[in-house]
Amino acid sequence: MSTNSSKKGVKKKISGILLAIILGAVAIFGIDLFRGLPSFEELQNPKPELASLVYSEDGVLLHKFFFKNRTFVPLRAISRWAPDALIATEDVAFYQHWGVDLRRLAIAFGENIIKGRTRWQGASTITQQLAKNLFLTQERTLTRKAKEFITAIELERTYTKSEILALYLNTVYFGSGAYGIESAAQTYFSKPASELTIPESATLIATLKNPSAYDPSKDPSASVSRRNLIIGLMEKEGFITHAQAIKAKASPLELHYTPVSHQGLAPYFTEYLRQTIKSASMLDGINVYRDGLTIQTTLDSRMQKYAQEAVAEQAAILQAQFDRTWRCSESLKTQFIRESPRFKEMVNEDGVPEKVALARLRADRAWVNNLIHDKTRVQMALVALDPANGHVKAWVGGTNLGPDDYRYQFDHVWQAKRQPGSAFKPFVYAAAIDQGVPANYMILDQPLALQSGNGGLWIARNAEGGSGGMTTLRDALAHSLNQVTIRLAYEFLSPSEIISYAQRMGITSPMQPNLSIALGTSEVSPLELARAYTTFANNGSWSEVLPVLKVLDKNGRVIIEHQPSTHFGLDPATNYIMVTMLEDVINRGTGIAARARYGLDMEVAGKTGTTQSMRDAWFAGFTPQLVAVVWAGFDDERVHFTSMEYGQGARAALPAWAIFLKKCYSDPTITFEKRYFQRPDSVIAVPVAGDSNAPADSLTQNAEIEYYTPKGYARDQAGDFSGTPAPVNSGAVDLPDSTGVPSPPQQF
Repeated sequence: MSTNSSKKGVKKKISGILLAIILGAVAIFGIDLFRGLPSFEELQNPKPELASLVYSEDGVLLHKFFFKNRTFVPLRAISRWAPDALIATEDVAFYQHWGVDLRRLAIAFGENIIKGRTRWQGASTITQQLAKNLFLTQERTLTRKAKEFITAIELERTYTKSEILALYLNTVYFGSGAYGIESAAQTYFSKPASELTIPESATLIATLKNPSAYDPSKDPSASVSRRNLIIGLMEKEGFITHAQAIKAKASPLELHYTPVSHQGLAPYFTEYLRQTIKSASMLDGINVYRDGLTIQTTLDSRMQKYAQEAVAEQAAILQAQFDRTWRCSESLKTQFIRESPRFKEMVNEDGVPEKVALARLRADRAWVNNLIHDKTRVQMALVALDPANGHVKAWVGGTNLGPDDYRYQFDHVWQAKRQPGSAFKPFVYAAAIDQGVPANYMILDQPLALQSGNGGLWIARNAEGGSGGMTTLRDALAHSLNQVTIRLAYEFLSPSEIISYAQRMGITSPMQPNLSIALGTSEVSPLELARAYTTFANNGSWSEVLPVLKVLDKNGRVIIEHQPSTHFGLDPATNYIMVTMLEDVINRGTGIAARARYGLDMEVAGKTGTTQSMRDAWFAGFTPQLVAVVWAGFDDERVHFTSMEYGQGARAALPAWAIFLKKCYSDPTITFEKRYFQRPDSVIAVPVAGDSNAPADSLTQNAEIEYYTPKGYARDQAGDFSGTPAPVNSGAVDLPDSTGVPSPPQQF
């Protein structure tokens, strides 16, 4: 008895231990199983990563920001053929089961047991695949499969069949970086998912089996073969007729492929947005790469297209002229080589002596030629703003315009600061007009020697080297006379006053407090200059640059909305007189080619600018509806245009500006009206004799209308300008035109 009792006790202990192990295993399995299941809130609000979409003001998709290129669309915005192809291929009993197909599950279970698989395969319904894609890992274990079953059942309890199809088609990966059917339709066929045909739908569903192997852009033959198999399945399940299947299978594969690396219509602009929007202060923790934002910009896609065409056309002309005439000196070639990463690597990392490294690299002629080629590419920038509200209408930051080869290049619109030359002069003349100096005030067009900080002489000369007699401010600005501009600043303005007026009109870059600033020696960006010029086009007020109208979340709720921010710049009367003076630049001055060569027939005004040795060429121009600034030059300032024949502002920058403007005003869909600059009531119009510049009867031959501010007219009537004014500055010497004193760097 004792022996039997002992044996029974041992058996009970063993049984107890085994039961404990089994219960423990079940408990562990259960804990592990339920620990990884999605919560009710997660089931109700799945959060797949969604791309943020950037749209132009006229509704064109410009770009996407994403980690995963996915755009969510409702089922009604997906072609009926896509879910039909999906069901025929993946889950023919989709509308009959409740998340798990028991028949397929039993068959798959038996196959896995018989074949001794350690990784579970087969039997997944569309709902199970969705559960895996949204909430679970991709591992093929029994635990993960159990989690998949439970989650699929919960999804079926939470969503309708249509909602499950929509979730699936919006989350699955279709290859080529496209997540979701909308992104896939745009990537492969450049159309929305709602317009997919039977063969196109089947082509996309074909990629789901193996996105790499059946990617139509990589292996068209394999893609078509799989596509036709799916079309056959669609016919078998009754989704399409036999005739439709025959036609669909016979159709060729017609891709309009846009790779995920495509940067869109306005790459410089959207990169500027990316760098602006990514700041935490703008979006309060929202992730622009994952949260499916809609970013509505102020850019006009039509004007952007015209801007890029104008820049491309003019850059090609400039490059050809430059290549014919420029020769790289040996000393500059040596500098280029020494500055190259390859030279630095040889010397610093490989320990090659500098002379040896220099000799080796010089001997590599192909490499040297490529180095010089890269250094001597003409660069251009064009930015256009709506002067009424600061809206960005077009933005071209360089000549790297290819949509597929752009790689966040240096943006010359806002990142490059260069001397504006004579494009800065309007701020000087505006300061003088605002203080009561009339536009027809006459100043001697002769060089003036000024004492420089180092005790030497600083002399500004005209661009063409000549001089003249007494010249009105109006004529001096029209013909961009440096000598008159410097005398105007010397006699009436201090450097601090010039800086103050420029700042009032929107210039924010640091400016050097010396008289040379009157010739545009302090650097600005094209965007900054364009913003300041909106003052002239908008009756004396300027607006902050406004690239984004609003940002919406994935549900269409507005989370950010921007309104124009307007600032006072100039008295409207002063501003109008400046506008008439800048119109003269176009009508009879340095910008006359805008009308004579390019046929602009609308109200337009502007100013040319060229800097020392033709390093920078500018044109800043405007109508009552549009301000545009163009810059042309080179990234390396040791490289510059070789001749005034093509390298000055009127010939290097103005053509792109004029071509752009003419295309915009010729496009009937843009609906630009040919408006006039409005003259304020406070402006006083007085007939003057063209030959004497004195007041005249309106019937006098050669009489012209001159405009005055009330202050300027009062001072003119009081005789304030009858004599030589006392200069504001000191230390100047009048020089005859033949002086031998060397000139300083000139801006014109």
